[in-house]
Amino acid sequence: MLWEPGEFQESVEEEAKRVSRLNGRDNCLMLLAEEDGHPIGTLTAYGGETRRIRHRATLAVGVAKAHWGKGVATALLEYALRWSREMHLRRIELTVHTTNQRAVAAYKRCGFQVEGVRQSSLLVDGKYVDEYLMAVINDD
Repeated sequence: MLWEPGEFQESVEEEAKRVSRLNGRDNCLMLLAEEDGHPIGTLTAYGGETRRIRHRATLAVGVAKAHWGKGVATALLEYALRWSREMHLRRIELTVHTTNQRAVAAYKRCGFQVEGVRQSSLLVDGKYVDEYLMAVINDD
């Protein structure tokens, strides 16, 4: 995830407005995975706003560490990919730390392919981290 502890400063009202705005667009999706009424994972697909990029969405996926390896991310990804085909989105993309082999493997199992490396794209714990740019291209 991109947020570090204490960085997310949105109020409940501001976050509710963002969720409402995204839910009003047919190329955006917000999913919440729950277990026993508690959140364990999220997936957000941010679709492009202008005509030239409305055909694509960028994913952000997060799963609570206690639920890694239990298929939560895979279930969220499979749902999002089905949705993307129903919405006639051509391209679904995401980035992931190059060292996060668990996530890279999950994305590859769902059909994502590495398209390139974004060098020094994140600063994590005082060190620059590379990311893979990965994507799925849906058939017309």
